[in-house]
Amino acid sequence: MKSRLSFDTVALSVMAVLAVVIGVVILLGEGAGVRVRTDVPVDGIVGPFQKVTFTFSDKISAEIASGLISLDPIHEGYLESLDDYSVRFVPLKPYEQGTTYTFKVIPGEINSTTREVKDVHNWQVQVREPRVAYVISAEGQSGIWSMDSFGRGAKRLTDETVKVLSFDVAQSGEFIVFSSQNQNGGIDLWRVSREGGDASLLMDCGFDRCTTPVIAPGDVRIAYSREAAGPTPDLPFGSPRIWVVDLENGANQAVYEDQSILGYSPTWSPDANRLASFDGLTDFINMIDLRTGEHLLFPSTTGGPVTWSPDSTRFMYTTFDQTEQGGRTLVKLADLTTSETLNFIGEKDQYDYSYYSVAWSPREDRAVLSLRAAEDQPTKILWVFDPSLLDGIVIAGDMDYTYNSPQWDAWGSALLFQQFKLKGQYAPEIGLWQEGATQSAAIGEGIMPQWLP
Repeated sequence: MKSRLSFDTVALSVMAVLAVVIGVVILLGEGAGVRVRTDVPVDGIVGPFQKVTFTFSDKISAEIASGLISLDPIHEGYLESLDDYSVRFVPLKPYEQGTTYTFKVIPGEINSTTREVKDVHNWQVQVREPRVAYVISAEGQSGIWSMDSFGRGAKRLTDETVKVLSFDVAQSGEFIVFSSQNQNGGIDLWRVSREGGDASLLMDCGFDRCTTPVIAPGDVRIAYSREAAGPTPDLPFGSPRIWVVDLENGANQAVYEDQSILGYSPTWSPDANRLASFDGLTDFINMIDLRTGEHLLFPSTTGGPVTWSPDSTRFMYTTFDQTEQGGRTLVKLADLTTSETLNFIGEKDQYDYSYYSVAWSPREDRAVLSLRAAEDQPTKILWVFDPSLLDGIVIAGDMDYTYNSPQWDAWGSALLFQQFKLKGQYAPEIGLWQEGATQSAAIGEGIMPQWLP
């Protein structure tokens, strides 16, 4: 005689089996403890400002979890909470070259429910060698390329159909933002990764011109100069004004509500809280604190670069003024903590050195300045000096060349710059000076060189 099981009996049996399986899984999970993973690359090679995220398999208390996470050797930075399951280490200074760092998560409870990490987790990282990003312009085209600091391994990052006008590299080295003309006659902002081949439109500016993009430290905001198109195609563009776009929330707006405040060549402070720009109509540098809205003005007639001290409390810039020695280009030093601006370099010069390109390195004791080599020479040389002592060395001074646009690496130990031969047919070159060297060397042809960390 055949027996038949009812549907309810089968269902109860299945549920019982499932309950046992779930119980076993729970017991195994409790035994294994909380799992931890990071976004550290498989090869452990990271950028100098790499942020490292730790994601736990259970909800965490950021305060408790911070006691389980360490970095050896110790490196200046902080942990920030991202959500209920993740925290992120943010370095405040670049990782040192040639050093192997070990991120470690040790066993311990991660929340008030006594859930805990039971095993030690280690991840090792080393900072990658920086590359050089630059533009090659030929036959009506201009594109972004990269190479190593020896001039090897040249690689095109942007497509041949895209004409690059200006660009800036993110502090992380993971992407580049550049400007390019569109079909409307306006200028858009684009983005491309450090590996290239994936350029995408970041901001469609329509008939307006969006130029000189500068990425804030932290890679969250971009300042740029925007010229509004005229009401009709036959009318000129409006004067440039400074805008800021937020890459996280998409907010995009002018920095100053007052439309009479013009601006070009924005410059971020290292802490990304202040923004300087030059108004060529009034011959003033505008400086705004984006946290407080404080707006300061600094007279300047040269329109030269503004460069910030590593702690963001001071900056240097140039202007032309009348002194007891006659007309002189001066380097000014503005101290925001004391509200004082001093004639820093040039007031007692015997002749006008035409100071222009000035760049403060990430090191407090190192900066670079371009100046005329001699009274009867148009050549500009580069002088690396200690701002506290005003003592230094000429690192690029061949009288057949002129040098400008210096760019420090993340550690303040190497300097890129543009060099041009003054006579005869000659392609513009990229120069490099490294700490300890008595002179610089050309590493390749190109313009607008920047470090690609």
